[in-house]
Amino acid sequence: MTWTPFLQAGAMAFFLGVGLLHPRVKQGLFVPETTVNLVTGGLLFLVRILLVLGLSRLALVPNGVVDGARIQSPGLQFAVAFLMLDFTRYWVHRADHRVAFLWRFHRVHHSSERLNATSGLRMHVVDLLQLSAIPGLLYFLLLDVSSFAPWVIPGALAVGIVFDSFQHANIAMNMEKPFNQAFNVLLNNPHFHSWHHTRDGHLRDGNYSNVLVIWDRLFGTQVTQEKPPESLGLPAEQQLEQGVLGLQFMRLKKRA
Repeated sequence: MTWTPFLQAGAMAFFLGVGLLHPRVKQGLFVPETTVNLVTGGLLFLVRILLVLGLSRLALVPNGVVDGARIQSPGLQFAVAFLMLDFTRYWVHRADHRVAFLWRFHRVHHSSERLNATSGLRMHVVDLLQLSAIPGLLYFLLLDVSSFAPWVIPGALAVGIVFDSFQHANIAMNMEKPFNQAFNVLLNNPHFHSWHHTRDGHLRDGNYSNVLVIWDRLFGTQVTQEKPPESLGLPAEQQLEQGVLGLQFMRLKKRA
């Protein structure tokens, strides 16, 4: 969708700004990770364009197994589309960590030792293909959404795009404040997601949710602690070269 890069860029810019005003960790704006994230995101965006152009030539017609026409209320259509997407992303993300083959690629996303709103751009091309396939499988093969209001599917995708920037942002959230506590019960946020990126992930692996954190609470993978983790990234034996090509080729960092 042509609007997604603009929404993603706007969300990243906004949450980068908030992170400068109220940072979880004092690290500045253009840390080395930011450059790698932005260049990686640009290259993967070109891959996404080529993928969309290739699929458009197939001229496929929606033919989902389940007829979505039975859901007539646009509000209910949005709720169904959003919950399907968020629930599926939880289980795919969980598999990315628990299945060794998938983790080989997903660890690229976890290679950064400093998070900010651009960190969601850092991923392996295999991760990109995986994430791009989810909406197509849900809204094309499983559920026929051709009768849905035009804004429903873009709206469901937009929520995830905004939260991707927000949850990675370098924003401090004091969990002693009632509002933050209430927010953390239901929705993903920089404090909750920082524990997903802890360097001790091999000991405390969890917090896979994208928007709604209820999935982690329901399925026993919530690992949030009161204070943010001290160290982020990968354990020493899995650390990767911090360059765009080094990450895509998953070259291990040379240890002293």
